[in-house]
Amino acid sequence: MKIVIVTDIFGLCESIDNLIRHLAHYMINPVVIEPYQGIRYNFLSEQDAYEAFIEKCGHDKYLSLVSKSLSIEKPELIIGFSAGASAVWRVSNLDNLECRGAICFYPAQIRNHLDIKPKIPLKVVFPCTESAFDVLDISNRVSSYENVNTDITPFQHGFMNNRSAAYDLSGEMYGLKLIEMNISS
Repeated sequence: MKIVIVTDIFGLCESIDNLIRHLAHYMINPVVIEPYQGIRYNFLSEQDAYEAFIEKCGHDKYLSLVSKSLSIEKPELIIGFSAGASAVWRVSNLDNLECRGAICFYPAQIRNHLDIKPKIPLKVVFPCTESAFDVLDISNRVSSYENVNTDITPFQHGFMNNRSAAYDLSGEMYGLKLIEMNISS
């Protein structure tokens, strides 16, 4: 199975390395799309990572990079995190996206793109709260779209990334199980 991972604002980091190792147990070597052209940064905080993301890439440039990469890679499954999940949401309605489905973990920018109607099966995994919007309201709105299934977790935004202040081992295990279910289905 061909999988593409679209990272969050931290880009290449230990959590992505761990996910790649986890997928290797399924004989999967995923392609990783990240905002920093292969450069690893050791951000001291999420604020530092966000400032670097906006300065070096930004949401629209990341969207363009993700769209171009997915058209080349043609994955069966896309896994996106935060800014990466938001980019996946934004490309999910493109006609040239040939994909079995996608999992979008905590795509906060989804709130700004509710006009998008995904053409691929998409699982949106929300944190329990977001400071910028009402999670239940947005979840209810997008879950009414064809091809969209949502889940509101008891975890905070960033629960899958050990660089995030919201990292949660139980949340990471939950996310990995969700990914495994999509691999085996």
